[in-house]
Amino acid sequence: MNALRHLHDAPTVIPVEEHQIHDAIDFAMRVRREVFPMLDHTTLPVDFQQFREYYLDSPEAIFLVAVMGDAGIVGSIGIVPYDGRIAVVQGRYPDQSAAEIVKCYVDPAYRRYGIGSMLVKELESLVGDMQYTTLYLHTHRFLSGAVDFWKRQGYEVVAEQNDEWQTVHMDKLARK
Repeated sequence: MNALRHLHDAPTVIPVEEHQIHDAIDFAMRVRREVFPMLDHTTLPVDFQQFREYYLDSPEAIFLVAVMGDAGIVGSIGIVPYDGRIAVVQGRYPDQSAAEIVKCYVDPAYRRYGIGSMLVKELESLVGDMQYTTLYLHTHRFLSGAVDFWKRQGYEVVAEQNDEWQTVHMDKLARK
């Protein structure tokens, strides 16, 4: 893969297994603290508090990590069933038709090598075997390059909020 030309070894993208839960959470929370310093980081998000139930025991969800030799986990991405909680896209997705992409993070030292694209591609291939018709996500304009990254992955802006978070809602049809 051309984008990975500067890395000695390409990472392997795999679903998190039981023995990797702690490391996956530690990685994602470390990057989350950097990306969202304004959030309360003293309490884990609910999906991480109940990681096994959310990601390992549910056939409707998955959490992937990019693992690279001695570096360990260098990226993460997950999907959960979209729960309809966001007013600006209310009614856009029929019940159980959309998966929400969550916690797409790449270690700052490994950004711009194509790892995020690898994570998205692997996630999309796994979603093809699930019941979802649409992949939904939201990101923020203050995250440098985030909207453009998702556009390069084929996602389209479906709504924007002029709020303090500069929230951009995007989606893409799931490949079947």
